[in-house]
Amino acid sequence: MRTVTANDGRMLARIIHLAHRFGCTYTRVAAEHRGATYCMELAFAGPGDALRRLDAQITKLLADDRETIA
Repeated sequence: MRTVTANDGRMLARIIHLAHRFGCTYTRVAAEHRGATYCMELAFAGPGDALRRLDAQITKLLADDRETIA
């Protein structure tokens, strides 16, 4: 399970798209809009290597999201 906080509401769609590209599936998705941010809880299943690559890409997306807003 991974908890994500983003400034851009489209981040959830981007993460789900990445999961599909890496051959992973999502087993849980929950999202909530809190003021100016979006809080999401995500759980994924898939091969270990694909999950590691997905995690690295999510981290990169979130870093880009923070830099864009800052």
